[in-house]
Amino acid sequence: MAQTPATLPAPGAKPIGPNDVVATVEGEKMTPARIQQLRDSLPAQFQQTASRMDNKAFLKSYGELVALFKLAEKEKLADQEPFKGQLDFLRMNFLAQSYIEHLSRTIDVSQQDFLNYYNEHKADYEEATVRAIYIAFSTTPSAPSSAASGKKPLTEDQAKAKAEALVKQLRNGGDFAKLAQENSDDAATAQKGGELGVIKKSATGVPAELRQVIFGLKAGEVSDPVRQPAGFYIFKAENVRTIPFEEAAVSMAPAVRGAKVRAELDKVLKSVQVSYDNESFFDGSAGVVAPPKPGSSSAPGGSSTSGATTQPKK
Repeated sequence: MAQTPATLPAPGAKPIGPNDVVATVEGEKMTPARIQQLRDSLPAQFQQTASRMDNKAFLKSYGELVALFKLAEKEKLADQEPFKGQLDFLRMNFLAQSYIEHLSRTIDVSQQDFLNYYNEHKADYEEATVRAIYIAFSTTPSAPSSAASGKKPLTEDQAKAKAEALVKQLRNGGDFAKLAQENSDDAATAQKGGELGVIKKSATGVPAELRQVIFGLKAGEVSDPVRQPAGFYIFKAENVRTIPFEEAAVSMAPAVRGAKVRAELDKVLKSVQVSYDNESFFDGSAGVVAPPKPGSSSAPGGSSTSGATTQPKK
């Protein structure tokens, strides 16, 4: 929200009060309070532009808007089509969005709402700290050596055998970080000992089959090799936990409020009643007489000279 900057008065100068007149715009007396009210009332899409204006530039822009508004009022454009229909739609849309904002601010959210959300979204609060080793293979026969590693790509069978051997070493007490640095083909994580960090059970950026493997592990366990299109993953769960409700609740408020607002809106939208009284109009089985254009004259006898009929589909 754009704020009018506060300034210190010059020595000996009288401070300007919030209700002192500081300008006149198209006949309207402007005070610091009124200027701030205008800034605060701007729709969100205009707030950023207004925030870059000083008060003089802001009032000039406001004055230009008022002048054009007065000319439109003089021409009674609000009572003429297509402007009347557009204005009616903009008003309806604005008030509909305003209701949603009002509902978001005023809807009651209880402790039970927090508990319900937590229980319904448990996957968002299940997380694992994971390390991984990736053994790549090539599906192209006689693929050239990688310039980066200098190693000839493995076949799928070779990669699987290497991954299985590494799993055996790890389960016999091998150092996962050391083996990741020496063997993983994922350069970004290999240099960190295979560290992937914290992964949530609901993380959409991780394929579902990998998440299933990761969250099937207990803390300290190492997975079997998991095949992917170009390599095998070996995972180790350093830690697996469900974030306690008390900890999760600290950052849960926006999500809980949003979920409750969506539930209320769903009730409203499901109650909307629409009846289709003439199906032939909607399925195109009947011709439709086009309405006369605005300002067109009618032929003698009341028939429109500009009417047209669209033919039904054959």
